[in-house]
Order: sequence, then C-alpha cells, then structure tokens
Amino acid sequence: MSEEPVISYDKEADVLYISFSPGEKATTAVELNDNILLRFNRAEKRAIGLTLMDFSVLVQLTVLGPRSFPLSGLQELEPDWQALVMEIITQPPVNQILKVSVYTPSLTETMPIALVERASLMPVAV
Repeated sequence: MSEEPVISYDKEADVLYISFSPGEKATTAVELNDNILLRFNRAEKRAIGLTLMDFSVLVQLTVLGPRSFPLSGLQELEPDWQALVMEIITQPPVNQILKVSVYTPSLTETMPIALVERASLMPVAV
C-alpha cells in the first residue's frame, strides 16, 4: 500500500494518532512503552497505526538532541512476538516515524530504544 498516512493530533489530550491504513482495523495492538501503542495486522506483519501519548514530551528536544525512550513493553512479550514487533517497527512506514536503536548497559544486556522523528511529523510537531 502506498497510501499517505492520516495524522491527527488531539491537543487537549496531547495524543497523536497515525493511521497507515485509514479505515482498516488492526488485529493486534502492542504497547511499546507507556506512551507508544503499535496497532498492526499480525497475519500480514503490517503496521496499521501508531498512537503517541504525551506527544509533546516524546518530541521535545534536550540539550543533547532528541529524547530516546526505552521500548520496555517488548520485554513483556514472548520471543516470537518480540521478533515480529521488531520486524514491523524497523521497516517502513513505522521506521519513518520511530527511529529504533539499542542501549547496551552491559555486555550481556540490551534494551531497544526509540525516538520520534520530528521531521516526519513537522506540520503537527508541537
């Protein structure tokens, strides 16, 4: 699908809704963390939408640059679900909004992190 995403922002609630497939219902949703909800079609391994809560905080710049947030919700998933979600969020269209990388606090421990790409949401960015 080459449809343009539909983006809507609820200023009062500070929630940004992104629909990659307008009108299509997701079969599954996963909380990537307390502020980011991914909706997708599990059978097709395809993102349907993202919900970004506390959006102004997610895109707020710090002295060192964009904020990154741990994707702590992935740790609660079974390994096959983790792999599926990582596949979805590291490919278009999600990877145009969420930039995923990894934080390695020790040699044996890793934590996926993400930042919200402001440039891809400029008409909406607060």
